[in-house]
Amino acid sequence: MVDLSLGTILAQMLNFFILVWLLARFAYKPLLAMMTERKERIAKDLEAAEKARAEAEEFKADYAAQISNARVEAQQIVEKAIQEAENTTREQLATAREQIEQEKNRARQDIAIERDRAMNSLRNEVVSLSVAMAGKVVAKDMNSETNTKLIEDAIRQLDSKTIGL
Repeated sequence: MVDLSLGTILAQMLNFFILVWLLARFAYKPLLAMMTERKERIAKDLEAAEKARAEAEEFKADYAAQISNARVEAQQIVEKAIQEAENTTREQLATAREQIEQEKNRARQDIAIERDRAMNSLRNEVVSLSVAMAGKVVAKDMNSETNTKLIEDAIRQLDSKTIGL
């Protein structure tokens, strides 16, 4: 059995206080220092993590802005290229239409010149035939039947020459 005398209780109490003092001095203070250091390290790590997260968010926002700007620039480049292509097409069409109009005018002028030449040639033929006919009419006697025949022959000659044009 356990003897509960005053001396034993005092010795037990003295042993307890020495143990508490030893634990406080050699175990509790280093343990508290280690816990405080760990707490500070965890706080620093959390602070660094928060800072890194904020920087990552900032980089993400910058990256999104750069992508957006790149898309806008790409769209502007495409629109500019389309506009330039349309302008070039319009200019080429205008040039082609102008050339076609010039060719039409030249063709009309050439046709008019050729028509005038043909008309002059036809007039010259008609004049020479008229002179030849008049000479034949005068050379022959003035018989109406002969005159009619000569005129019909001249008209046939004139028709055969004009048809050949």
